[in-house]
Order: sequence, then structure tokens, then C-alpha cells
Amino acid sequence: MIAPVAYIMKDLSWRYLYLVLSLMTIHSLLGFWTFDESVRWLLSNGKIQQAKTLLKKAAKMNKVNEMEVFHLVDKTTPMILAAKEPMTEQGESDIDDAKKEKRKEIILEQPQTILPKYTVLTLFTRRRLAMITVIMTYTWTVNSLTYYGLSLSSASLPLDRFLSFFLLSIAELPIPVIEYFTFNRLGRKKLCIIFHAVAAVALIAGTVANYLSDRKGADIAVMVFYFLGKLGIAGSFSTLFLFTPELYPTNLRNVGIGFASAAGRIGGMLAPFAGPLAERVNWAPGAIFGTICLTVLVLLPLLPEPTGHELPTTVEELERWYKQHSGVKGKKKIDNSL
Repeated sequence: MIAPVAYIMKDLSWRYLYLVLSLMTIHSLLGFWTFDESVRWLLSNGKIQQAKTLLKKAAKMNKVNEMEVFHLVDKTTPMILAAKEPMTEQGESDIDDAKKEKRKEIILEQPQTILPKYTVLTLFTRRRLAMITVIMTYTWTVNSLTYYGLSLSSASLPLDRFLSFFLLSIAELPIPVIEYFTFNRLGRKKLCIIFHAVAAVALIAGTVANYLSDRKGADIAVMVFYFLGKLGIAGSFSTLFLFTPELYPTNLRNVGIGFASAAGRIGGMLAPFAGPLAERVNWAPGAIFGTICLTVLVLLPLLPEPTGHELPTTVEELERWYKQHSGVKGKKKIDNSL
């Protein structure tokens, strides 16, 4: 929507444009009343009835027997509440002895799985874990630089700057449809590689066409190749949001994607320089973007494919999984212990 709104308001101050674009997102406030709360949070805070209401709705949507779900809730809730129940000055629980003994019995019946606590430093303490982090950090930086760089340098393309920006923007629309049909069939890693390959080849071809801009039909070729380049990099960027956290064990998942995403902002900070560079050398941004996308194609095959495999819980499981399924070798039968 930015391109048509900006075109309509091109004779007004950018402040009015910014105000209109901001107001266009005001509908997100409705989420306060429409979004559901986290079931895990509700259970851990003793809001059992609200949690069951949400689980009943989820069970109906997914065609699951709600009674089986409620049985699990009734079985695990005392464990959660027992860990949170307040203690009196005498060190005794405020609940009566019968309930306390019942909760103790339930807790003792459950397998005790205590996961170690990890920090951001853990990402670099193991060789395979560090390799995943380095590759994903570089990939996020390349994606951020290329994605935003293409948008910010669109004014240097042969067509009107509003139309060029609009065409590069609608290049992202086919991505959800493509991912819907290919995510589980091809897998995250293969799809990410394909998207990067499309972006790399298209941007390099677009650079050649831009360099030969005095030839007949070169302008159309430039727009077509840059359109495909934006489609490819937008698709890979979208895939990374799902691919990255699945490469890390449970207690490192948020840290892993957070670190990679934060590092990717480096690319976002460099992206504004693509516009001034294009004004001096119009083919340079496409050449840079296409080249760095090619380097990602060399690194991604070194990572394991998470599709169809149970995600690792600990760093040790991750290392076994990485050893068995990383690289360009054929898939091996997954270890049942994962």
C-alpha cells in the first residue's frame, strides 16, 4: 500500500504520509480483544477454566477428542500449581494436607525431565552449534541486506519510481501460496536453497541487463529479473523464520533466532546505502546482492533438514542429529531417541 498512497500524497509533506501509513495499522489494536491467551500461561497461573475453554476450541478445530486433552490438563495442572503454591512462615503449604499429598503423588508419578539452562554464550561453546549459528547469522545478514536493499534502490530502476517500488512489492504476494504447497514436501532447507538460487541468478542476470541498458528491451528484462530477485529473497526470508528456530534445541530456540535476527539488522543498516550506490553505479547493488546470495548457497547444504524429524531437546541430541543429517549426503534413518 505504500506505493499508491505515496503517489497520491507526493505533493504533501512526508509527515502526512507517515501519519496515514501509521493509521492504516490501527486495526491491530483489536488483537487485544480477539487474540487468545497462551494456554501454558493460563495453566501456570491457575486459570484452569479459561485454559480448558481455549483447549476445547482448539480440539474442535483440529478434530481431537477434547476429553483426552482435558485428562492431560487435569493430570499435569497439580504439578504446575504445586511448584507455584505459596508457603507460610512455618514452611507449610496453605492448601490442606489431603490436596497436598495428592499433588505430591502426581508429581512423583511424572518423569522428571529437567533441561539445562543455556545462554547466548552456549551458541559458541560446541562446534556444530557454533557452525549453525555462524551460518544462520550470515544468512540472515544477507537476506536483510538484499531484501531491504532492493526496496530502497528501486528508484534507480528503469520505470517510474512509484511503479518500480510497487512491482517489487507485489513480487512477495505469491510467496505464501508457494510455501503452502512446498514447505512439507520439499523441506525448509531445500526451499531456502531454491529461493536463494532464484534470487542469485535473477539479480546477476538483472545486473547484466542493467549494464546493457542501451540495448532494445533491456529495461523490460531488468524489471523482470529484479521482480524474480525480490520474489526469491522474500521467499528465503520468510522461510528463515521457521527454519532457524527448528535448528536449535528447546531451551536455545529463542536465543538462536533472536541472535541471528539481531545480527541480520546489520544488513538492514547497510541497505540504505544501496540507493546512493545505484545513483553512482546503477548495476552495482544487483551485482553485490546476487553474489552474496550465491555464497549462501554454498553454506546452507551444511545444515540438517528439520522437516519430518522430531526437534532436539538438548545440545547433545542436536549434535547427534546434526552428525547424522547435515551435509549433502542422503538422509539416514533418524535415531528413535530423538
